[in-house]
Amino acid sequence: MLNNSNIGLTWFNIVLEVLHNANQITETAAERGKDQYAFCSVVKVRHQDEFENFLSECNLELDNFYYGLLSKEKKWEDLWQVVKLCFIFSHGNASVERGFSVNKTMLVENLKKQSLINHRRAYNGIKSLGGVENVSITKRMLLAVRGAKHPYRAGLVRKKEYLDKKASKTQEKRKLENELQQLYNQKRKIRLEKEKKETEFEEKIQILEEKKKSLL
Repeated sequence: MLNNSNIGLTWFNIVLEVLHNANQITETAAERGKDQYAFCSVVKVRHQDEFENFLSECNLELDNFYYGLLSKEKKWEDLWQVVKLCFIFSHGNASVERGFSVNKTMLVENLKKQSLINHRRAYNGIKSLGGVENVSITKRMLLAVRGAKHPYRAGLVRKKEYLDKKASKTQEKRKLENELQQLYNQKRKIRLEKEKKETEFEEKIQILEEKKKSLL
């Protein structure tokens, strides 16, 4: 959607029409949502890194990801309403199951997960255009192919940074858990020692009370 604004806008208009016909949004909200679709151009300037990190790391749910981008600014209010409605659509399993057969034809030995995802993106993009003969080979596309090694290396760097950060968090978490366990053990030890001393004092008091009674 972000790479081909015309196709994205066409699909978005279809979504708006479906929601409006189903009485899920008003005509005014649909018009405002269409105007706010300009958010896609803002993404290229302000949020490109966030989208690239999301696509490469996938460590955040899609609804939470868009919530962080759209919900906090009132100017995207109607667009966020449309996006929320899309998130709660009941899609069923048919499209997912159809995708299994497509994935099967793409699987080769040692194929990485991200490579399969990118293959599917290319496949879906070509399919949405109606076939490979309808794909326009633009100058931007040629430049992207020639410079493919740079984003690949950048992706490896981001992945390494993500894994290092994750490992650091895991190590820090394990350290905190050990410190907490030590404190719990110390607390338990202190409590047991306290109970032991209280028992000893109670026994001494009882002995003295009995001696006192014997002297009466």
